Amino acid sequence: MKVLVADAYALFRQGLHSVLAELDDAVEEIEAGSFPDALARAGDSAPFDLVLLDLAMPGMAPFDGLRALGERLPGAPIVVLSASANRGEVSRAISCGARGYVLKSSRPEALLHILTLALAGEVYVPAVALRREDAPRPIAGASVGAARPLARLTPRERDVLTELVKGESNKEIAHELAIDEGTVKVHLKAVLRKLDVANRTQAATLAVRLGWPPV
Repeated sequence: MKVLVADAYALFRQGLHSVLAELDDAVEEIEAGSFPDALARAGDSAPFDLVLLDLAMPGMAPFDGLRALGERLPGAPIVVLSASANRGEVSRAISCGARGYVLKSSRPEALLHILTLALAGEVYVPAVALRREDAPRPIAGASVGAARPLARLTPRERDVLTELVKGESNKEIAHELAIDEGTVKVHLKAVLRKLDVANRTQAATLAVRLGWPPV
């Protein structure tokens, strides 16, 4: 597995070694300490399997840089690393293509779980960002009309969507909501149909863009 670790601080990059080693027995880590360096590394001949990106790297306009790196590495899930739990930043990062948003204060085992979800095609949003009282309104473009698909969901379907946005698996959602895993699958199928999306990742991304769950 080839991983691009793009973070401004060498000490933090080194601290990720043990977590990445848990992902695969033979992880090849390519480090970058600035955004121009990250873009240059992205041009390597062998494709990357995963990207960890500091959202405040030197030489980087955060969200434009995230988009640019995503365009350079379209097949690699990008997980954002940030010290901020501001919901607006989380929403914009997901909208710009991030597969996950990780707080730098997260425990190693939590980071490992998040990276595993990203590699499996899921989207992870930190729960603390969803609870912030100072969270902004949904990002520009999320009009009342655009939010109507959410209004079509039943209360239980909204519960499932809330857990989905957190990056929970079907088993974890079932445990959290005290329902059968089969029931979760039924609700999830209904959520995908009503939101007119093809998979869990698209559902989570759309929900975050529309400001779900509300604070």
